[in-house]
Order: sequence, then structure tokens, then C-alpha cells
Amino acid sequence: MRSNVCVAACVLALWGTSAQQAHAQLDQEFAIWAAVFASAQLFDDAPSPTFWFDAHGRRGDSGTVAIFRPGVGYAFAPWVTLYVGYAWIPEWIDATGERRDEHRIWEQLIFDYHGDQGIWVQSRTRFEQRFANFGTGTAHRFRQLVRLNYRPKEDIPVGIAFWDEVFLGMRAADWAKRGFDQNRAHLGLAIYSKNKPFRTEVGYLNVYVDRQVNRMSHVLAIAFFLSYTGKKPPKWGR
Repeated sequence: MRSNVCVAACVLALWGTSAQQAHAQLDQEFAIWAAVFASAQLFDDAPSPTFWFDAHGRRGDSGTVAIFRPGVGYAFAPWVTLYVGYAWIPEWIDATGERRDEHRIWEQLIFDYHGDQGIWVQSRTRFEQRFANFGTGTAHRFRQLVRLNYRPKEDIPVGIAFWDEVFLGMRAADWAKRGFDQNRAHLGLAIYSKNKPFRTEVGYLNVYVDRQVNRMSHVLAIAFFLSYTGKKPPKWGR
């Protein structure tokens, strides 16, 4: 009987120690992220050349991050678009006052489905080749985002916006890991304007980053989306 009690006590002690260590290895913070996404399709009907640009400002406990990501692409159909582009990511570290720069070449494939009941489903698959001035080597990363937006009716200006994105390192560098890197999950409101190409999304974003000391960011996320569709393609010849 005493031996069973001792074993149980040891198990509880080990479990408590492991739980404390796991909790101690999770660094949590509150952050604010703001972003602007803009896309333009040259012609009204697909196939058509397209253009992409997004810019971000992110403020957390350790510093400030900015992202500038232009790209060009081609809409093969109304529901599938392929892009390629470049991204510059400067980060200002509060503790040291230094600025670190990351550069990325990226490719992405987007599938869109617009249902009849106000449902919009999107899949965005992105590959990144990453370079940095604070390390050596080229890191390759895979990102998969799945989005689900719901708007009850066209005359209702507010809907629900949910998306989740998984990051996986495909090739490591001395500053970037291989394997599971992070996950981002967002739930919030989508606010539509009378100008259909424009909408705003505001919500809570949970960012879990897998490191030696894991980090979980509780983010107030604000994003502005603008899309433009051009005129009919020109008719060549007579």
C-alpha cells in the first residue's frame, strides 16, 4: 500500500514539474498587427494578368516588424490565380536598437470558391525562399492558409471571418528551423462597404511560434482589403 502511495506521489510530482517546465517555456505577449492587402486584375474576365501588394506593421513586446510584399501573377480562371513576388521584412529590436532584415522570394497559388449562401472559401498555398543579414544560408518554408468567410445577406454589412495558417520549414538555415514553425488562427468580423472591392476585418489572432522558448502572441488584428478589376481585354486584329 505504501509503495503504491509512493509511486503515485512520484508520478504527481513528475507531472507537476513537467507542467511547470512546459508553462515556463511558453512566452506570451500581447501585440497589435495592422495590414493592407491590395490586388488588381488587369482585365475584367479571366485569364488576365494580376498584381499583388500587401504591407504590414506589427508591434509586440520585443520590437516592431514591417513587411512589404509586392508580386505579379496570372488569373487562369475566376477561381485560381498564381503569383510570384519579393518581400522585405525589417525588424527593429527594442533591447539592442538594431535593425534586422529578411528578404524572401515567394510563390503562391490561390483557389477561391464563392457559394450562393454568402460563403466564401479560400485556399492559399505559399512557398518562400528566405535570406537574412543576421545569419547564413537560405531557408525554404511552406505555408498553407485556409479561409472561411460568411456573410448572411448582401444588404448586411457585417459577416464572420475565420482563417488558419500553418508554417512548415522545408529547409533549415543557421537562423531558421526545419519542420513545424508556427500556426496562426484568426476569428473576427468582416465589415463590408458599399464599394464592393473594399472590406475591413477586425478580430483576435492567436500566433503560436515553435522555438526553444515557445511564444504565443495574443494579437489584435486589423486588416484592410482592396481589390480592383479592370476593363474588358482588347480585341486584337480586325
